[in-house]
Amino acid sequence: MSAVKNNRFVRGLWYALRRYFGYSRRSFGFLDKDVRFTLPFTIDNPHNVYIYGSVCLGPGHISALNARFIMKKGCAVAGGLNIYTGNHARVMGRFVGEITEQEKPSGYDHDVIIEEDVWIASNVTILQGVTIGRGTTVAAGAVVTRSMPPYCICGGVPAKFIKFYWTIDEILQHEANLYPEQERYSRDQLEAFFKEQG
Repeated sequence: MSAVKNNRFVRGLWYALRRYFGYSRRSFGFLDKDVRFTLPFTIDNPHNVYIYGSVCLGPGHISALNARFIMKKGCAVAGGLNIYTGNHARVMGRFVGEITEQEKPSGYDHDVIIEEDVWIASNVTILQGVTIGRGTTVAAGAVVTRSMPPYCICGGVPAKFIKFYWTIDEILQHEANLYPEQERYSRDQLEAFFKEQG
């Protein structure tokens, strides 16, 4: 048995399978019991990944080296998702590929937060510091570089707000079916979101 354990090919194969096809629940910051991944799915530093209930993720990649990735309940994600909570640094007199995570100046890494009930279509990239509002739909192929309001449709490169998915009355009805009263948006809050997007 020890000959098998010490075999470099077997150990390499085990590492590759573990890396691309599975992580223990304990290796995550938080992983709810009913979260489902479609393989292959790769994660850099699962300790910074927090995924809550009833989430299904298609094949993809999460890089959360120095900041957290948080996905709240009830989200669905098609294949090709790429999440990056950090960015490469430029340091004068150094090649970008030589700068390590430890040498990076502060300010290059920020949490990515996906609120509840978000649908992310295929081949979407979400970059550091972005919050996707509750109930938002992100169109296929989008590169999201700034935060999006709740209940909107966004898309493009870089992603832009396109329109709100429903009227305020429809959002209020939707929320009444899904959330306890203290967690729902008020009409005033929704009107402010609508006014902001003008």
